[in-house]
Amino acid sequence: MAFDETTAMSGGKAGAATCGGSPVLGALMRGELVLARVENMVVITAMVVAIAAVAMSVAIRTFNLPIADTGEWAMVAMSPLTFIGGALCSHLHRHLTADIVEMLPPGLLRRSLDAVAAILCLVFGLFFIVLAWDLFDYAWSSGERLIDRDTPVAIPAGFVLAGAVLMTFHSMLDIWRALEGREPGGFDPWR
Repeated sequence: MAFDETTAMSGGKAGAATCGGSPVLGALMRGELVLARVENMVVITAMVVAIAAVAMSVAIRTFNLPIADTGEWAMVAMSPLTFIGGALCSHLHRHLTADIVEMLPPGLLRRSLDAVAAILCLVFGLFFIVLAWDLFDYAWSSGERLIDRDTPVAIPAGFVLAGAVLMTFHSMLDIWRALEGREPGGFDPWR
């Protein structure tokens, strides 16, 4: 099924746009799709950086080049891969789901179980924001840097915090969709 705005706003069901609903939620859902595209690009970029950094590190060690090791960049790239990728997975419903729920036909039971999963993800996200903020605040205020390339620790810590905030945002929208009787989000941002 091709993606269009009507489909996204109706919870993924063609022809269900007549169910009404909040225009604010519709606007937030359009924004969520743009955000998911950005998350996807960040994850892809982080993967490219990690692969390139490991390849360079192997070359540096193999040929004993007088260049500082780039393996540190690969480790830093794991932060957006893990935490922004986790937020993207929560948007796509590839995170904190049960197969039995996915097999249920669309309806009240499935929306309710999706809402419970979203509430659990929201609670996790809120706790995670508090913990990530402490880590980021410490990394930023201390000015700590990694050894080989002098990369600020605040960069990976910032991706941890950003991932927690994004996951919480996606969860809140999933709960709102469930309360309005819409199917959960999870739309592929590139369809």
